[in-house]
Amino acid sequence: MTEPDAQEQPQTIGDLRRRLAELGNPWTVDPQLSDDEPLRDRPRGGQAEEEVPDELRPAALESSRGLRELLAEQPPANPFLRQRWVEDGLLDEGEGGVS
Repeated sequence: MTEPDAQEQPQTIGDLRRRLAELGNPWTVDPQLSDDEPLRDRPRGGQAEEEVPDELRPAALESSRGLRELLAEQPPANPFLRQRWVEDGLLDEGEGGVS
């Protein structure tokens, strides 16, 4: 799937309504919005690396500490996932409530 060019993307509510009409109106735009209103550019939930403050970055694992040990400290609550981790050798039988 390719990203449409910026020129092809709707810029206003009216553009969006016309685009939806071309697609057979799979959904509608709030009728209270004016055709001249620009579309909002809402945050999409991710942050670029430089936007994350250092104090919020996870600490690097110490090289002397193994992944198994780290996972065993907080095994998943899902019993099926815990069992899968046992099968994959990430937890020992009985470790983290797995029996």
